[in-house]
Amino acid sequence: MNVITENDHIIEKILSLFRWVFLLIAGAYYYILLQGNSIAFLSLFIFGFVYMSVAEYALHRTPLNSKRYHYMTKVSVAFDYVAFLWLIVLTGGGGSPLFPIGYLIILHVAVYWKFSGGMIAALFLGVGYTGVLIFSGYSFTGDDLISYLLDFMFLIFMGILGGIIVSRERKMRSKNTQLEDIARKDFLTDLYNHRSFQEDLRHCAEREKPILVVIADLDYFKSVNDQFGHLVGDNVLRKIGEVLNKQIGTKGRAYRYGGEELAILLDAEDVEEARECLLHIQVVIRNMTFTAKGEYFSVTMSFGTALYPLENGIIPCMKLADERLYLAKKQGRNRIYWYDQYTEKDHVY
Repeated sequence: MNVITENDHIIEKILSLFRWVFLLIAGAYYYILLQGNSIAFLSLFIFGFVYMSVAEYALHRTPLNSKRYHYMTKVSVAFDYVAFLWLIVLTGGGGSPLFPIGYLIILHVAVYWKFSGGMIAALFLGVGYTGVLIFSGYSFTGDDLISYLLDFMFLIFMGILGGIIVSRERKMRSKNTQLEDIARKDFLTDLYNHRSFQEDLRHCAEREKPILVVIADLDYFKSVNDQFGHLVGDNVLRKIGEVLNKQIGTKGRAYRYGGEELAILLDAEDVEEARECLLHIQVVIRNMTFTAKGEYFSVTMSFGTALYPLENGIIPCMKLADERLYLAKKQGRNRIYWYDQYTEKDHVY
């Protein structure tokens, strides 16, 4: 499944605006030239209006990269294809002034399916356009034939050009993303680094969405380094990073705050879900087993939490989480010191 970016979403909004313009053009054609006497046209016009209204609502309400969003974009391509052929029929077939709409459809498809998508869209549009001309009795002789061949050739050309442009843009974006990740991530653990944590805290403060702020620390980690060496200690941190990335997934982000100290930002729209995620992370880490110098050992973590924006601003929450981490260690380690102390005793492991 292709990852849809904010730029792709903006393109979808622009294309949605164009669809409304073309629908208004079709409506004007219906009233001015057909005098409102075509029931088939009116039915198609009403269907288009209803579909586009629903699509417009979904475009602004559906989360990016959700299954619904991907499904919506695929359906919109099919709608654009049918609408294009419909408008070509209405505006005279060959030589229609709305033929360039096909170029927009090709670029739209190329955004999601790159070069192959652009070429397939060009071929489908060419075949559909040919069918419309045959149905309307197009002569395919003399100047008409030259005009048709030029139209078909330009569709193929746009498929090639659009596919190449989008593919190159995707490669450049991928390289830039990789470079950004290198700058924003810790090499050892593959977690985001301290700088990223500070930037994301600022973004959280701007959005004012509920966030569970977590500061965590490996218990007695110095003894692991002292007894087994720093290479073993690095391996432990690497495995902890893998656990955090896997267990958190799309629910938030984990960071290497410094040394063996880690930080987590969890989406807390559903506080209980965030709580369960953190409890599961604690259990998974505690149940991990490491081997070094013929010995088996395990590690535990202590956690301090704060809930933003319930507990003042984002920076005070970070300080509270850090203070509660200290209290969790003071109370025996291997535990989570919750922002809600009424439930703390129920969730000590």
